[in-house]
Amino acid sequence: MINITEEKEKLTQALTEQYSKSVISLDDYESMIERVTKADSLQELRIVQKQLGENCELTPYEDNDNAREQKTVFSWRNVTAKSINGNAGNFSNVFGTTQIRINDLPAGNTTIKLKVVFGLIEIFIPKNVKIENKVNSVFSGIYAPNNDERDDADGKSVLNITGESVFGNITIIRT
Repeated sequence: MINITEEKEKLTQALTEQYSKSVISLDDYESMIERVTKADSLQELRIVQKQLGENCELTPYEDNDNAREQKTVFSWRNVTAKSINGNAGNFSNVFGTTQIRINDLPAGNTTIKLKVVFGLIEIFIPKNVKIENKVNSVFSGIYAPNNDERDDADGKSVLNITGESVFGNITIIRT
């Protein structure tokens, strides 16, 4: 038999993990915790859990198709990132290669944080996304062309690239 208290604890723990990794904002976290706390039956909890997943794009942290934080050391990795509440994830690369695919970005600003040491990170983004390069680099190459093909300023997607690159390369490839 499933214990509703245990299910509430599991969902609360998942929400806390998502908040601690900056997947959801503090306001979203507080409102979701309140909804979980108010659920009186397992059926209500499942409804709330489903609504949370649909409305706030709550995803498990371990989901490689929607990577939140990835570390690559002396190896190669190919991941697909998705913007959740303006965060596309954190990627670290040491002596390796990481390919990140971002197939679509919502209107507004999305931030991706990169750390590269003697490695290569390639980011594949749509042609209509504006790039804001805010990476600190030391003996590094950063190729981030800002030749987006969309003329309208309203509803534009912007990818803010932040982080550090030391003896590494970051390349943006428009698809």
